[in-house]
Amino acid sequence: MMQLIFFAVSILVLFVGHAIFWYVGVHFLNIDGQSNRLILALIVGGLFFSTIAASYLIHQWDNFFTRWFYMLSGFWMGLLLNFGLMTALILLIKLADGIFGLTTPVLYLKIIFFGGALIISLIGVYRAWSPVVKHYDIAIKDLPAAWENKTIVHVSDVHLGPVYRVNFFSRLVKKINSLSPEAVFITGDLFDGMEANFSWLPRPLSELNPPRGVYYGFGNHDLYLGFNQAVKFIGDSSVQILDNKMTVIDGLQIIGISYTFDSSFDLEEAILNQIAYSQAQPSLLLLHVPKNTELAKKVGIDLQLSGHTHDGQLWPLNLLAKWTNQGHGYGLFKNGDFSLVVNGGAGTWGPPMRTAARSEIVTITLKKK
Repeated sequence: MMQLIFFAVSILVLFVGHAIFWYVGVHFLNIDGQSNRLILALIVGGLFFSTIAASYLIHQWDNFFTRWFYMLSGFWMGLLLNFGLMTALILLIKLADGIFGLTTPVLYLKIIFFGGALIISLIGVYRAWSPVVKHYDIAIKDLPAAWENKTIVHVSDVHLGPVYRVNFFSRLVKKINSLSPEAVFITGDLFDGMEANFSWLPRPLSELNPPRGVYYGFGNHDLYLGFNQAVKFIGDSSVQILDNKMTVIDGLQIIGISYTFDSSFDLEEAILNQIAYSQAQPSLLLLHVPKNTELAKKVGIDLQLSGHTHDGQLWPLNLLAKWTNQGHGYGLFKNGDFSLVVNGGAGTWGPPMRTAARSEIVTITLKKK
């Protein structure tokens, strides 16, 4: 039900966005005559329906044509948002002109509108395809000596599928290995949620071999793909899937709680019911969505690793991501002995661009408090 609501809202937002783009185009470009306005409406309408068609086609067939059609329609959606930002900027310029008695040439405004949106979008594509390394030092009470001053890697939201494929993931794995992590933790959405040919996946996954293992907790897009499918694609590798399970590695309790669509799910109970779980012992929680932090802290979790938000991916949607996640949109948050790291993600969903947080890999050096 929630997926249907989300789909309906997305279609409505896209429709309104395209309608506004048509209106701005008509008045900003001074398009006169019913026939000319109709032609623009047909073009804009075609772009709107292409976004729906691309999503449908990629869910039905995975091939060169559908993948590129999907990527280009995604780029258009990001470009459309940036056109909206440029429209707001032009309105501010016109307001300033009125206040100070100036007149900005129409040509300059058109350059800002078209050039600004395109430049921002191209920069966003670059930021999406070139991950950076973000580092934090985190102190954990009674951290075992085996983990002290060791660096772990946190990866989230790779979204493998029609856009991010073998070349991107292989580069990502190579970059992770260059960091020489003690362990790697993946907090969901390794998959974008669509059927695709993942026969290439075992090879790069097999190259992830940190001394203390690779651990995985499911995200919502993994479940869109299908739990059994995701397990099948990951299962032949050395990655340890923690589907509401706990493992203890050299004194550190590592718990993975899978994303759930059940609104009545009790995180506190899920953690406390883990066999041999001790609130007095140091613990690390893999939880895709950065919520229920008070419950995690209450039951003794020391470090929670999350993703999901993409930090909004496109500015200013990062402000919305922050609001919908109770302020935990992106970054490191500390509350007493509890720490939360929200990873901005390595991949993207929808538009293959990032104008908010850049694509990233997070490294964390564990300290003893």
